[in-house]
Amino acid sequence: MYQFADLTERFPMKIDLERARQELQSLEGANWLSHYDVALADGWITIPLVTHDGSASNENSQLLGKWGEYKETVYVDKLPYFREILNAFKCPHGRIRIMKLLPGTIIREHRDTFEEVSDIAFNQVRLHIPIITNDKVIFTVGGKNYHLKEGHLYYVNFTKKHYVRNDGTTARTHLVLDLQVNDFLRGFFPSTTVTQRAEMFLTRNLLPTFLWIPIKMRERLKKRFWNAYEGSSIQALRHRIFPKRA
Repeated sequence: MYQFADLTERFPMKIDLERARQELQSLEGANWLSHYDVALADGWITIPLVTHDGSASNENSQLLGKWGEYKETVYVDKLPYFREILNAFKCPHGRIRIMKLLPGTIIREHRDTFEEVSDIAFNQVRLHIPIITNDKVIFTVGGKNYHLKEGHLYYVNFTKKHYVRNDGTTARTHLVLDLQVNDFLRGFFPSTTVTQRAEMFLTRNLLPTFLWIPIKMRERLKKRFWNAYEGSSIQALRHRIFPKRA
């Protein structure tokens, strides 16, 4: 199944970058939140537009909720053009965020799995609309590099290993939409072949068991090891044998 698709031509609304950027300017003094997973990046900040409980006050506002229970935040009333964009997606909305990646920042390599999954095979996707970017912002997905153009609508299969670099001197700002796939949204995507549908079926039924669970178990074991190791007599002995150099 494809891991990347430009859906712009099928989207019934043309993105007005000037209007979107004007509204972004009104957010410069707003409370931009750090990403809830600081291990991924330290210069990745967000304004939540739709959250699990309608809050936009802290990092936990960005946590996942249940489909059908997400609520718009106070920012949507302040950003009428962004509301127009949201309303153009006639499908169930999950988290929707304006996400800024500061200059020199890297979103470290990871996969989006389990409830975070963003793969059309699982009938939920994470679409990106770049509002401001530069030519040194590169998405690497499944080992392949992509540059996302301003004003376009993109699908990326984030169950693949991916990371992002902003090596430019300006921030990258995207509207990022978690959406549940229905007939309306499915119509944005190219028609699938029998082979692709079979691949999607296998992905949906095998990937969580044979890839995601082992990854989660490995991460848990690693965390337990380091929690036990830090401050232990074994760590102290290692430091005596192999002292740190100044």
